[in-house]
Amino acid sequence: MESLQENGQLHPLQSSFSKCHSLQCGFCTSGFLMTLKPLYDDPDVSMDESSAREAISGNTCRCTGYQQIVEATVDAFECRNHHE
Repeated sequence: MESLQENGQLHPLQSSFSKCHSLQCGFCTSGFLMTLKPLYDDPDVSMDESSAREAISGNTCRCTGYQQIVEATVDAFECRNHHE
């Protein structure tokens, strides 16, 4: 997978990370996005703050303290659910 973008449009996960200010140095971002993408693609997976923290628990970020990443994750899944 070269990029999550399709036809020049950011993937909803990328958009939520940007909107929720989850991008600091950017070093960890690709790992979080690749961890979350298969979960996002599974319509049976829902995401709240607790499940978001569990989903990203294998990734390390030294910049944001995770709160913005958790918020972005929940936001992306909420947006997905509103578009289904």
